[in-house]
Amino acid sequence: MEHTLDFAGHRALVTGATGGIGAAIVDILTARGAPVVACDARKAEATSSWFVLLNVRDQASVIQAFDRAENLLGGVCDILVNAAGLYPSDPLIEMTEEAWDRVLDTNLKGAFLTSQQFCRRLVAADRAGCIVNITSGSADRARVGAAHYSASKAALEMLTRSFALEFASQRIRVNAVSPGYVQVGSAVNPLSTAYVEAITRTIPLARAGTPRDVARVVAFLCEDASDWITGASYRVDGGSHAGTLALPLSRD
Repeated sequence: MEHTLDFAGHRALVTGATGGIGAAIVDILTARGAPVVACDARKAEATSSWFVLLNVRDQASVIQAFDRAENLLGGVCDILVNAAGLYPSDPLIEMTEEAWDRVLDTNLKGAFLTSQQFCRRLVAADRAGCIVNITSGSADRARVGAAHYSASKAALEMLTRSFALEFASQRIRVNAVSPGYVQVGSAVNPLSTAYVEAITRTIPLARAGTPRDVARVVAFLCEDASDWITGASYRVDGGSHAGTLALPLSRD
């Protein structure tokens, strides 16, 4: 029998759910039948699901969010999407210790804390499940002003593989989705016009990504048709990782 993108019977928790990508993930999972608890450090003005405040950098807040999710959904979550993240611009010579810690604690430590709590509860309940971490093309390619961001995403790629390896025997799959430039219009992580124009020119498919482009791949990795995929990272970047369009032919 063919698998379908139907999440009825599953329960999901999404972090960073008020951001463009996170909100699109909540919407697509909800539309396909999954009850979803949307979590973020910022209060949601509108969401298609339940909302719970969550500071991913704080273990007590993480535990409380999972407790609350179980109460709302009537059981343990078996889908976790780590979409919480900061996208700052701080040149190394000006970067403060506080800025470094804030990015690493949000982008890396936060995913560790939520994934650990998720896996502990699934193992205790003897349930299968899946985690999808939102990483970035910056995990492979450095960018001026983003040393902390790139370091956090590179480490998150390895954390993805580590969780995949250690929890495979427990039937918990762990994968990553690595977006390229996606237009989200974030007030928290604003981008300059010059940056947007420059990065868009480098995309082989000649357009910026949308949150839904990323959400569709996340949904695939959460559904039964991907049940033999773990420890993988899927690039959703319009071809950016394939190479550069900035160079001319090497001969006349």
